[in-house]
Amino acid sequence: MSGNQVILAVLMCFGFIPQVFGQSGEIREKVTNFAKEIARLLKDEKQNQVAISEFTGPPTPKTSAGPMIQQILIEELGKLKVGINDDAFVFVGGNYFIVDNKAGALTVRIQMRVDTKSGKRIDEIVADIGFRGNDDLVKLLALNTDNTERLKSDRETVNEKLKEELKAPPLFIEATKVKTRSNSPYAIEILSRKAGSANAPKTLTPLNKNGQATVEVQRGDEYVIKIHNQSNHEAAVSITIDGVDAFQFYTPESNRPNVFLVPSKAFREIKGWSRGTENVSAFLVGSFAEGAANKALKGSSTIGTITACFHPSWQGNKVPDEFAGGKDSGASATGLGRDIKEQSELVPRTVGPLLEAVSIRYTK
Repeated sequence: MSGNQVILAVLMCFGFIPQVFGQSGEIREKVTNFAKEIARLLKDEKQNQVAISEFTGPPTPKTSAGPMIQQILIEELGKLKVGINDDAFVFVGGNYFIVDNKAGALTVRIQMRVDTKSGKRIDEIVADIGFRGNDDLVKLLALNTDNTERLKSDRETVNEKLKEELKAPPLFIEATKVKTRSNSPYAIEILSRKAGSANAPKTLTPLNKNGQATVEVQRGDEYVIKIHNQSNHEAAVSITIDGVDAFQFYTPESNRPNVFLVPSKAFREIKGWSRGTENVSAFLVGSFAEGAANKALKGSSTIGTITACFHPSWQGNKVPDEFAGGKDSGASATGLGRDIKEQSELVPRTVGPLLEAVSIRYTK
């Protein structure tokens, strides 16, 4: 059983997920090992604090998930009683990139460097995320993926398909909706308006740029993510923006949700970062210093990424027949805007395997 939570919009219901398929946690396992090694190195240097610098991504596909790595690292260092301080003598940064291995699995390598402010290299640590972390790869690289025909495939097979989709992303733009294919029941749209405006937000028209859906969101604008679910089952949707989970600023942390529930044949508008059961902070585009990553997270990518991962969800532990046997698939930024009142409550759900992931890039 998992202690994760879900969030459902109507009344915006939050809930506990008794079971979650397809959440690999591979990246957290690897970054946790990084944190333990950093703590050991700091002890050798007689230090108890560290500064966190950027983790840059590959030149292609355009991605901005460095703050995801930073976020996990900060959380795991906190568990080890390591302080985070921009003025610390020791700092940690690095990059992540796709391993160039034509015959092997799709693999992302995280390379972490530990240096002192005087320029001394203390250590360099490397870890690979491969087929055991397929879901993490989707979020790290902001991939589009259609997993509906391979729910019973093993993780190696799913990884092979992800590698193919990296080269030829499944993408269909239907007016303002972004899908993986024309008949997909899942889609996302982006709406925007000037921050604080009383006007209704306008739906943006995405462009296909080298297989990646991209929209223009102006600095100083706030935006809304509209999630569509035309399937015959309820959908649980996780959302990451610039690598930061949409619930990163939810309090209390012990009840932090991680997915939105969207009823069958319905849509939901996600208006901002969820702050609890009564408020959200509008998604705001501004300088990176004003962004969500301002809480010790840093990044300089010129392209922002919004990734929605769609899972089926249901009440109780009995798996619907159609999902039985499904396997685990194993300089601007979005910042905190005005507070928006939004009531919510807790509900229980079971979440199934990853069906599709849809990503939109936004220019900064």
